[in-house]
Amino acid sequence: LKFSAQAMPKKGGKAKEDEPPAPTEALEEQEEEPKERKAWVYGINNHVERLDTEVVQAFRGSGHLREDYALLCHRLSLVGHHELMPESKGLPPPKELTLQSCLLDRASMLMLQVVLPYALHLSSLRLSACALDVELLTLLRQALGADASVQTLHVEWNRVELPMEDSSKSSIKDAHHWSEIDEAERKLEQRKSQRYLLTFRDELEMLQGGTIAEAVQQLAEKVVPGRATSAVRWPMDLQTWISIFYDTFHMDVLDCEPIFHILDSDHGAGDGLVPLVKLQEVLQGLPRQEASTEERLLPPLQPPECTDDIGSSFAAFLDKTSPLEMLSFRCCNLSRLEVQAISSALASPSPHLRALNLWGNKICDHSTKYLAEALEFNFGLQFLGLGRNFVTHVGLQTLCQVLGVTHVTDKAVGDKIMKHLKDQRKEFDKKKKAFGAAPKDGNGRERYWPSPHLDTCEEQKDEAGASFWLWRRNTELQTLNLEDNPINDADAVEALQPFGTGALILRSTPCAATLQERLPPTEATGEEPRKGWRLILS
Repeated sequence: LKFSAQAMPKKGGKAKEDEPPAPTEALEEQEEEPKERKAWVYGINNHVERLDTEVVQAFRGSGHLREDYALLCHRLSLVGHHELMPESKGLPPPKELTLQSCLLDRASMLMLQVVLPYALHLSSLRLSACALDVELLTLLRQALGADASVQTLHVEWNRVELPMEDSSKSSIKDAHHWSEIDEAERKLEQRKSQRYLLTFRDELEMLQGGTIAEAVQQLAEKVVPGRATSAVRWPMDLQTWISIFYDTFHMDVLDCEPIFHILDSDHGAGDGLVPLVKLQEVLQGLPRQEASTEERLLPPLQPPECTDDIGSSFAAFLDKTSPLEMLSFRCCNLSRLEVQAISSALASPSPHLRALNLWGNKICDHSTKYLAEALEFNFGLQFLGLGRNFVTHVGLQTLCQVLGVTHVTDKAVGDKIMKHLKDQRKEFDKKKKAFGAAPKDGNGRERYWPSPHLDTCEEQKDEAGASFWLWRRNTELQTLNLEDNPINDADAVEALQPFGTGALILRSTPCAATLQERLPPTEATGEEPRKGWRLILS
């Protein structure tokens, strides 16, 4: 065999194949490529039930929410939500965190619970159209502890679905056959259907201003003008159903479509056709909560208590331990069931809450009764926003009964009020004596801290010498916003005006134009309002 000199190993050495290749200039200049960061998608952190306790206890934030969030994600080996990760380096931390039209997961909320106490730069949190469910709302509330610097919370455009009951969740977890899971899902759908129907009935009665039968007649007249009696029995498909409800009452498709499917599947043949008479039959068969007919002058001894699967998740932000001063649940589809629970919390609220905005929901005259009961116990709220709801002059009268001044002409009633206030004086003195300095947030800023309240009642005499009593009740509420509500009775508003305090906003209501014509020029422009409510009409 012949070997070339190049292939032969040198004497006393190794073959060239065994020698490591000499580094080249290109390899020396090459840098290590950065690791790719995973993109957050909904469900990527679903394996996380709770955060690592050791990591959480050892974590110390820098005070910048986004940077702290990214650092905690790294330590927990989780994929960070793109809306919460740092943006550009070198920018000062913002005072407001806004998340709009994005889904959030459980892991992100759990991490916010860790980093929010360090984010003392944050004073406002706005979550708009983020599809928060009951669980995420509960986790968000837990993140807002006593040390948080957040003063304002906006949860907007957030419809909440009814959650599954704890017993059903347990049955699914311990299920041994698919039929057990199917049964739990069936129970949930039944509860959802019942709630949808109750809410739809209330809304239909509010929009029509009468009974369900009258509302159905209006809808049938829209289907076939002049033949409403027979049109109520005509089966309609989904598109026709949605069209007539929008054309008649301007109802949202998100409200009409679920009712169609419930009537078609649970109360019909499932053929995709539903007559209006079926709607009337089902809604009239629903149970009704008996309204109290008792006329009550003095507030009850204890505030009302009420819980609701959805309403309680909103009400938790108003409870006694909440640090929030301004709270907005704008366009969250809140109706009578949710408002009842919110009002229950408002009656025993956080002492720091000064403003509550419920604009653009489904609050009706029935709901104002619960809010009025809460205002008999809450003397810290300064602003209540009920714009663009379904409140009429009846609901306005209900609210005004507990606000401002009540004029009493009956001596027996006046004596009863005076005795009640005398009994309340002892309790008031105890509260005032125990009233301490205002608590401070993590930045050392004093929180809103209203002093204890006591009603007053003064006996006076009119020009004829007859006695009357002026009972001053809740005068802390300085702004009541009822703009864009169906309040059309100008006479009722004028009768209430002298006995209020603060501003009553009635822009874009049917009675605004009439009131504008009746008011003196100075008051119409807002320069020199009369004694009582200062009406804001434009």
